[in-house]
Amino acid sequence: MEKVLQYLNASPTVFFILKKINGLWELEYVTDNVIKIYGKTADDFLKRKYYHSDFIHKVDLKRFNQEASSISKIEEDEFTYEPYRIVKGSQIIWLNHTTKIIRDKNGDVNAYYGYLTDITKQKQLYNELSNTSNILDSIFNNSFNFILLLDNKGKLLKANQTSLQIVGLEEKNVIGKYFWNLPWWSYYSEKEKESLIKDISLISLGSTLKEHKYYFNTLNKRIEVDFCFSPVFDDEGNVTYILCEAHDITQSINTQKKLDQYINIVNEHVYISISDLNGRVVNISDAYCKLTGYLRDELMGKNHNIFKHPDNDDQTFVELWETITKGRLWKGEHKNIKKDGSFFWVENSITPNFDEKGNITGYTSIYNDITDKKEISELLITDYLTKIYNRRHFNTMFNLELKRSHRDKNNFVLMILDIDYFKQYNDTYGHAAGDIALEKVANTLKYTLNRAEDFVFRLGGEEFGVITSKVNINGVKILANRLKESIQNLNIKHESSVVCNYLSISIGIKIVEPTSKLSQNDIYKLADKSLYKAKEEGRNKLVISY
Repeated sequence: MEKVLQYLNASPTVFFILKKINGLWELEYVTDNVIKIYGKTADDFLKRKYYHSDFIHKVDLKRFNQEASSISKIEEDEFTYEPYRIVKGSQIIWLNHTTKIIRDKNGDVNAYYGYLTDITKQKQLYNELSNTSNILDSIFNNSFNFILLLDNKGKLLKANQTSLQIVGLEEKNVIGKYFWNLPWWSYYSEKEKESLIKDISLISLGSTLKEHKYYFNTLNKRIEVDFCFSPVFDDEGNVTYILCEAHDITQSINTQKKLDQYINIVNEHVYISISDLNGRVVNISDAYCKLTGYLRDELMGKNHNIFKHPDNDDQTFVELWETITKGRLWKGEHKNIKKDGSFFWVENSITPNFDEKGNITGYTSIYNDITDKKEISELLITDYLTKIYNRRHFNTMFNLELKRSHRDKNNFVLMILDIDYFKQYNDTYGHAAGDIALEKVANTLKYTLNRAEDFVFRLGGEEFGVITSKVNINGVKILANRLKESIQNLNIKHESSVVCNYLSISIGIKIVEPTSKLSQNDIYKLADKSLYKAKEEGRNKLVISY
């Protein structure tokens, strides 16, 4: 149950429980994260200093009260309010509010479980998308161009009036047919239809394709067109639809205006860049320029590695190039750097671009800024005081690194470190000084261990953990002694210590061979036992369990 509560408190959704006590509905529980939405603590609500209704926007309050009063009368076990606003100072926040209705064996309501989620960003995005959708629908339905919308297998979902008038058919006569079997291509040879099938297969992998094609209108006149296939991606970078657009070359001036409007929407709202085969920028959206702080002219012709942050793993980019040079879509996350030196995280989808002969001519990158998501993820695995990894991440990395050491046939090493007589240090110098000492110890451990295989954690209080691998027994001893010496060399006075005039540490170590069958729990206990022995033997030393 404790883990469930920890999860609820760390989640973006506020959870609360209302129960009927002596005939009155009382707030029995609310998660600590309520402060993020209301700016007030859980205790403020539990002690009835504030009520939820105090914050509801006056425009929405009447509707909310009407919905709230109707809940007990419904037969369903769940009720979702129409999204409403609350006022937090000068800030307006939109909420999604769902209530689970708990009934006793007689069917009477005896509790409500509520879930509140801040949907302000989603609401803003929805409004923007609605406006964009209306513009695109208008373009689609009123365009002079031939436009088709296909699913990712090539089956027709929608056709505009211009395309239907060409063959004199209604939409119902063509919907559900595969692209290569549509009446526009009835004059095509089998070889030409096979080419259409290959086109759709290519687009479904995420490529954009432009080709010169032809069809015959109702007067049996051949119309030459520029035909464009465009993949439409979902939030995960998967191709969900294929947009097909063709226009009469003789009317290119008129249709260009409509295309410019669409391109302008993309340019202003989509983070996108296009590079040549060597990764040099040949085009980039204004939106991405604004995000990175560069002017367009500063980026044109520059290599994409101008954005590469030094923290990135080089192997990621090796895999990236191996994928896209083979004509495949690459998706991944990486850290980029802005012109001013600050960083941002992106989710990146890179699509190879092909010419009419199927040769790769360059690459299109579509980015999603996930900096906020990354920062939240980092907070969840970081110790608040010392800024190194916390116990939660220790448990995760323990499992991953142990498996990796077995797989790669390397020794696995766990060290548990404890600051000697730290309670006495706090008693002598105060807890503020103790916190500063913890920070210095954490930073020293972190910067002493700087290999990719080294991980440092604060396990709790004055106890730290180190996970490492690819080091032999002698190397472990050298490494542990270096840690011990680096802490002592901080020269932090500790007059209450009986082993050293300065702050010192004891270290318990367990070395696990690749063939070992020991569980995580066994390994931890053995390292902890070694730490206990180091303390028994006088502290300020290390003990290894082989």
